[in-house]
Amino acid sequence: MKEQGKTVRLVHNPAAGKEDNDDGDELSHLIKQHGYRCKAVLKKDAVKNMSAQTDLIAVAGGDGTIRLTILGLLEKKLRFKRPIAILPQGTANNIALSLGIPLDNKLAIDLWKHAQLKKFDVGMVLGLDKKPLHFIESIGFGVFPMLIEKMSNKKLIHATKEEEIKMAIEELRRIAEVFPAETLKLITRSNVIEEECIMVEVMNIARMGPRLALSPDSDPGDGQFEVIIVTNEHRQKLIDFIDEVLEGNNPIFPIKSIRTNRLVLKSKGKVMHIDDELTSYSGQNITISLLDSLIEFIVK
Repeated sequence: MKEQGKTVRLVHNPAAGKEDNDDGDELSHLIKQHGYRCKAVLKKDAVKNMSAQTDLIAVAGGDGTIRLTILGLLEKKLRFKRPIAILPQGTANNIALSLGIPLDNKLAIDLWKHAQLKKFDVGMVLGLDKKPLHFIESIGFGVFPMLIEKMSNKKLIHATKEEEIKMAIEELRRIAEVFPAETLKLITRSNVIEEECIMVEVMNIARMGPRLALSPDSDPGDGQFEVIIVTNEHRQKLIDFIDEVLEGNNPIFPIKSIRTNRLVLKSKGKVMHIDDELTSYSGQNITISLLDSLIEFIVK
């Protein structure tokens, strides 16, 4: 893809990340400097009235803005599907980091010149609502739903991105020490697992939460989930991993994942998360499957 003359739809979330992010006008100017035409819209209008001449969708925001854009494409039956380019503006930027996207906007835009496209799977959940629900990053029970709830109640107005990440990791450690184990039943095509767990995560990308690489070998375009199960007896392994991260190291997550493209979950937990959103849960079976290679991202 040559950059000259291409039309970019810039989906911008002005509330993403912190004050050091570029605003919509600055990003539009930067994109035009690279030789593109640019149409900027707010995240709520991500795919509204999209022109047929649009060549790519640039999402300037965090993981939530990327998710909202993809869900918008799904609601429109993918008829506005275009390659997605990420301009990371959030706090964690787990999707960008998992795809190897630079956190610097100029470097990220430079990737568009050659437009190396990466297929990206989308997770689908049945059993929580009358209609299927979808996730981009991960879905799970245990310590992470509690972390999301705890962090949503904190006032972080003056915290930098790095300070917020550190606070979230410290909070996760406190939760991991005391979180009561919950009975989990997990069924795949080849296994039935029933354990007392403090965490189960069905991961589509390598990172989640406060930039934690829980599944570093995860490939979001390989048609497989990585399922992380932390049992009560492995609680200390999770705590030790968190301590290593807090010390500034880059540890390998010590618990081996299960690879599958379809599973059934049932938990004694009352709350679960779908990406960064919490949802109530009442003990029913939920079926999690994968929509293979549904989206394309521009990567290195």
